[in-house]
Amino acid sequence: MPLARPIVGCLVALCVCALVAEPAHAGVVVWGVAEQERATVDASYWQRIEAFEKAIAADPENLKLAADYRQLVIMGGQFDRSIDFLERLARQKGSGPNVRISLALAYVDKVPTSGDIRRLYLGRDAMNALTRSIEQRPSVLAYGVRGLINLFYNTFIFRRTDKGVADLKQALALATADTPPVLLARVYVALGDGYFRLDDLAKANETWSAGLAKCPEDAALKLRLSSQGRQLAVVVSSALDARRRLDTSLNGMLPLR
Repeated sequence: MPLARPIVGCLVALCVCALVAEPAHAGVVVWGVAEQERATVDASYWQRIEAFEKAIAADPENLKLAADYRQLVIMGGQFDRSIDFLERLARQKGSGPNVRISLALAYVDKVPTSGDIRRLYLGRDAMNALTRSIEQRPSVLAYGVRGLINLFYNTFIFRRTDKGVADLKQALALATADTPPVLLARVYVALGDGYFRLDDLAKANETWSAGLAKCPEDAALKLRLSSQGRQLAVVVSSALDARRRLDTSLNGMLPLR
């Protein structure tokens, strides 16, 4: 699924803002914000990293184990290390769908620390990994994350919002009574945000309301339904600001379906 072809001429100037919405505002959440202090990278840090990598190599389909590893990577800013490690596992013969989700989230982890053009390619790589995961086993999480990533792309240049909405609708179609409420709520939030970006406020509110009926304690859904006009626009644009770190810990979001 090609996304970002070589960018030349005046398109470079346009792409500088391609993944950047309005400035972030504190307290605005889609998939959660997990800003963490950078850990001191000392001998014990590397020992923990290596222990995680040994455990994940033995159990690459363990999403929670990989998520805990990536949170440690975030603390130390070792994004390339986690990407390289998970890429190697994903390339192994017989690799499964979950390691590709973990790889996609490793690309996502690096986005806030990267320049605007680099973010385009990280998004592309994350979606490609999720596409391969979906081909092996469709899941709420894979479709939900791929759908959300699509929403970050500038609508004027890339026109991917409708693709994001389609993915998020598919994520809901796969949801069952066993789908974790945290995951379900985040899909509803993102789908409503997608409709909002398509200038369909009625559908956005309908989606957020349906989500709140299923997940009545979700703060992000409540915030959107209690906001309107300019305030709502700021809520959505802040949530889709690529400079903000998304919570990729998967806390409360497993199992997949």
